[in-house]
Amino acid sequence: MNLRKKLILQYVRQFFGFLLVLLLCLIVSLVLLGIRLMNEEMEADLSRLVASDLQMQLEYEQGKVSVNDRVRKSVDSHNGWLQIIDRNGKLLYAYRTPDNVPQEYEPGEWIAQAQNDESALYHVKHWVVDLPEANTNKKAIVLYGAPAPENALMAKLLAAKPANGAAVPAELAQSFSREKAWYAVYDRQGRLSGQYNAPQMAEQLDLIQLLQMENENRNTPDFTVSRYDKESGLTYVVGMANPWYRPGAAAESVDSMIADTFWQVGIILIVSVLFAGSWYALRIGKPLLHMVNWLGNLAQGRYAEPTGKNGRRVGTTRKGKRKKSFAVFQDIFDALAKLSHTLQANKERQKDVERTREEWISGLSHDLKTPLSSIFGYATMLESEQYEWGRGEVSQFGRTIREKADYMNGLIEDLNLTYRLKNHALSMVKEPVPVVEAIRRITADLVNEPDAAGHDIGFEAREEKIVAMVDPKWFSRIIINILTNAIRHTPKGTAVRVEVSLAAPDSFVVRIADNGPGMDEKTLANLFERYYRGGHTEEDTSGTGLGMAIAKQLVIAHGGQIDVKSQPGKGTEVVMTFPCQPAGQ
Repeated sequence: MNLRKKLILQYVRQFFGFLLVLLLCLIVSLVLLGIRLMNEEMEADLSRLVASDLQMQLEYEQGKVSVNDRVRKSVDSHNGWLQIIDRNGKLLYAYRTPDNVPQEYEPGEWIAQAQNDESALYHVKHWVVDLPEANTNKKAIVLYGAPAPENALMAKLLAAKPANGAAVPAELAQSFSREKAWYAVYDRQGRLSGQYNAPQMAEQLDLIQLLQMENENRNTPDFTVSRYDKESGLTYVVGMANPWYRPGAAAESVDSMIADTFWQVGIILIVSVLFAGSWYALRIGKPLLHMVNWLGNLAQGRYAEPTGKNGRRVGTTRKGKRKKSFAVFQDIFDALAKLSHTLQANKERQKDVERTREEWISGLSHDLKTPLSSIFGYATMLESEQYEWGRGEVSQFGRTIREKADYMNGLIEDLNLTYRLKNHALSMVKEPVPVVEAIRRITADLVNEPDAAGHDIGFEAREEKIVAMVDPKWFSRIIINILTNAIRHTPKGTAVRVEVSLAAPDSFVVRIADNGPGMDEKTLANLFERYYRGGHTEEDTSGTGLGMAIAKQLVIAHGGQIDVKSQPGKGTEVVMTFPCQPAGQ
């Protein structure tokens, strides 16, 4: 997988991970809000819970069901009671059940409790819940009762039916005073005809107000109940203060609770974003910072990867493996490592080139000084008037001076040629040349050279008719340089073989191989470097050190390739491949 795909995959994965974290925070916040609302409603009035909420408050132990402490506290605070019965009316659990509430129910008897008739002593709420059973869901009924004194007062009021304008019966007044209750009576036209402790009641009956007063929400300032008497046409309204009324609870605090929760959710999301942003910045920033530091080191000439305080590479474990946040950039790190290695190698190579160039300049100076000394000496001798030189001596002096001058001219031409090749300034005139015959002639000429004495030089051509477009002068220079190098740097008795063959219909190969001492890795690596002089100390090191570099550049200029194989003690083989004209053209 390339770097682009890795980065896309990494960023998409982290983006969805970030969204998942935000979603989890939101879900947790909403769950906490629901739990808080449920607890608030439970404290205000247990009857406001739905079956699913109440089922969460049940506890099961050794096959028995009960309720938790929060439910019991809510029941206590409302002076109520609670029972759990099965579908047949059998009691499974009871808490604060008064004597006037059945402990066991006949079939259908519990329905009477749940129906909340007008004279009931308790407000009863019921829920149907599931109880855990092996492989089945067992149903149960939860009954919750809270005192309903307003119903008892209404029953007494209906029994007394105080006349309009008449004094309130003492017993009825005592009952209402004891409960801190009030009542109001309205006639057929809805006008207030009588009241007790209810000066705030409207003179005209307001149906909307009456319905709101009898709202099912039990967390209200007053318990209110109304009855209509068909015989007299009177409407009786009884109310009493709600002893369990909490102004800040349940519905009245829901808006505030939701607002607080959303503030909390907002704070959680902000903290999550900051944390995720910091984590993301560190996860992405550390690898980027490491790359910047690495590039800074490279710019300053330090080619090693930066390390941390512990001495390990930044972003790696103790085992040397990249951490996950760094692994996605592994391709970049590999490229930087390769670049560092290349720059380090180039630095070392540059040092070697500088050193070899200095050695070459020193050697070249020596090579130039030697013939110059001869020229200077012979010129001085010819200039001297102390001696009379014969014609033969003058001719010998001139020949020596010419030979030394030719040698110096060759050195200068080699130096000039390598720079022209390097700058692609060498003009070449290519023409069709029968290369087999040309190479055979060059080999024959070198066999007759004094340096080749004692060497076994052979030539072999597997194809006689090979024609190539080459510059005759520079093509000859290639063969001469390679073959001369093979002769000069091998001892007498070494076998040198020159072989020409077709590599393909449109290319041919020239192999020059010897069974001499071969070359070590360092010499082989620097063979085509300018200024480098190979060979051993006991060998002749005269020359420019440019012969092999010139040969390689000329091969390339002819569109060819050159390769050298050599091992110490196993000889050397130089293989050159050139394009040629296919046979028949």
